[in-house]
Amino acid sequence: MTYFRWAAARLALLGAALLVSATLAPSVSRVAAEGRTADRDTKRLTLEALFDPVQRVNFSGNLPRLVWLPDGKQYLSFEVNAQTRQYEVVRVEALTGKRTPFHDPARMQSALEAAGMAADDSRPAASLRGAVFDAAFRRVLLSADNDLYLYDFTTDRAQRLTTSPGEAEEEYDFSPDGRRISFVRGNDLYLLDMTATPPAERRLTQDGSTSVFNGILDWVYEEEVYGRGKRRGYWWNAAGTLLAYLRLDDTAVPVHVLTDDVPFRQRVERTHYPQAGDPNPLVSLHVATCEGETAEVSLQDDPPDDRIVTRVGWHPRQPSTLLFEVQNRRQTRLDLKRTTVLKLESMPPLPRPSAPERLLREESATAWVEVVELPTFLPDGSFLWQSDQTGFRHLYHHAADGKRLRAVTQGEWDVREVYGVANGQVYFAAAAHSPIANHLYRVRLDGTGLTRLSQTEGTHAADFNANCTAYFDVSSTATTPPQITLHQSDGKVVRVIADNAEARALAAEYGLARPDFQQVKTRDGFVMEAMLLRPPDFDPQKKYPVWCYAYSGPGAQSVVDRWGGQRMLWHQLLAQRGYLVWVCDNRSASGKGMRSMAPVYGRLGELELRDLEDGVAYLKTLPYVDGNRIGLWGWSYGGYMTAYALTHSTVFRCGIAGAPVTDWRNYDSIYTERYMKLPQDNPEGYERSSVVAAARQLHGPLLLVHGLMDDNVHPRNSVQLIDALHKADRPFEFLPYPQSRHGVVTPYRVKHLYGRMLAFIEKHL
Repeated sequence: MTYFRWAAARLALLGAALLVSATLAPSVSRVAAEGRTADRDTKRLTLEALFDPVQRVNFSGNLPRLVWLPDGKQYLSFEVNAQTRQYEVVRVEALTGKRTPFHDPARMQSALEAAGMAADDSRPAASLRGAVFDAAFRRVLLSADNDLYLYDFTTDRAQRLTTSPGEAEEEYDFSPDGRRISFVRGNDLYLLDMTATPPAERRLTQDGSTSVFNGILDWVYEEEVYGRGKRRGYWWNAAGTLLAYLRLDDTAVPVHVLTDDVPFRQRVERTHYPQAGDPNPLVSLHVATCEGETAEVSLQDDPPDDRIVTRVGWHPRQPSTLLFEVQNRRQTRLDLKRTTVLKLESMPPLPRPSAPERLLREESATAWVEVVELPTFLPDGSFLWQSDQTGFRHLYHHAADGKRLRAVTQGEWDVREVYGVANGQVYFAAAAHSPIANHLYRVRLDGTGLTRLSQTEGTHAADFNANCTAYFDVSSTATTPPQITLHQSDGKVVRVIADNAEARALAAEYGLARPDFQQVKTRDGFVMEAMLLRPPDFDPQKKYPVWCYAYSGPGAQSVVDRWGGQRMLWHQLLAQRGYLVWVCDNRSASGKGMRSMAPVYGRLGELELRDLEDGVAYLKTLPYVDGNRIGLWGWSYGGYMTAYALTHSTVFRCGIAGAPVTDWRNYDSIYTERYMKLPQDNPEGYERSSVVAAARQLHGPLLLVHGLMDDNVHPRNSVQLIDALHKADRPFEFLPYPQSRHGVVTPYRVKHLYGRMLAFIEKHL
């Protein structure tokens, strides 16, 4: 569930917003003439416009993906040509905007085919989508038919590097010096020595299997520790001479089985998945030389069954200094440590980590400690470290030995991302201006001169060049799709790179209404953030039904002044059909620091529901709200909250629970134990938080939705609730989706899902 945390929200804005999606949606000109209402100036949102595989409108637009080049003065733009509608890569001078083609795709395609790549693979490969560049952007790694290819832009020559089509090379990359290529095959870590002719392959680990992972993360470490989509479990030092890697042993971790029953021959999928209280993966940290010697890093203060290695990396200026963070299983402590790998050119090639490792920082809490990124090191060896010790995340300056020197930021707001340090200034993102809008800032290392760089309202995410002299700003609001602007380090706009004008015109053309952002006090005085979306023809003299949305998980905001994509458009459709749409963040989901999250420790569901009920109580004071017609929906944690609310409260008339956790004993160990402790340490808390245990108390119509191949919140959550509802003789509806994971993404299934949800709302609200 870490996907919904702030780091992922930032990626959703800066990453997903930049992905080119033009080939997946019809052109604006074709759909612009469709679906017009009687008022020719405004269109009405329809299920077809939002979700139909053929007719859907591309409301979010097509922004280029931008990548800074090493000199910090140029960047690559991966984009769709507005005239030809073809995908292309362009080199751009940042200040002037001068554009030149980066490469010749046709020549590259021919070279790849000459090296043995199939024609069906060479064309997408030559577009450079998914390509991995070396540090100088002169060579690129590509994968086709489970093998690796190298293309050199300086010579226009391609080379096939591997011939193992039965096993894919994963997480492949260049070493920082470009002399070697690293990858994982069959859960073992390999190197290719590019200085040899032909390149020499070396296997660094020998015991990779379906239960042992070397240099690549297993399911729970990817999902809950490093973040969904981040599978790499190895790290090069800056000199390209040493690799650190994790070894994860899942032998004792139970296996969960999922089945795909759509084909005539059933497809079975088995994944190691530790539920709360189960054995966790046994993790160890290792260092390898390029010559193939390996050694294990001592973690003697952390027993194998009571440790989680949450971050690993190398000191940027000391190639032999390895840094890592370790938590205990209960996640009440986080240690930042370093060790020195004693390896000189004149010595035998054996890395020997010093023992014991040195503790640089220790964080502890009575609830849980949030994982933070590795320190940002300064030229004098001192470093910046993020800490939640005041109840809010802030930056602190530490001496090289770990001693705290001073607070760099302070206040009742969170620092959310550090971009870099240059000329005595720290560049970062924070919620200082507004708890519902990420903004960009800089501050001096002594803590003075805090300056907000992003001046327009809405949410901002930055991508700085290497020396922090310029940055891209991806910004949006709740009703304006994202755009990209280029800025100097002081915030001054250099130029607009992509205004996304077509998408912004569509937002106006379809009458997307800006929500009313509000603040609502709970019964004990906490100020919750909320937003209310009204119908376009809103009449304050009428009574309206209210459709509420909640996610509610710790640290996962839903009330944000940011383009919300599909879910936001769905809520706009409901508003256009005469519903008030209400989103209210309970305190633990408010983004207002660790202080607001900690109270839910050991009792998920209880405080969140109380806060949501206080939001509904406020709604009922509004003269235009029909207090008897208030429904709730959510997905994942929000699905849990919906099912929990309908079994532990009577304030909601009906609800839709998508992919819900129905008992926290079903969910993975690392996420669940962070907030609920181990089951044996908190049996009453687990019982009180269970939806299954309260099934007989179901109040109002419930629609359960679950993907039958959900490898995150397993379908058994819904199955167990269904069984309990059967025993209690309670009515409900169930909507299963074959071949679907934690989200329903197949276009025809997405349209079906939202159509059934709309029918449910219209029937029961």
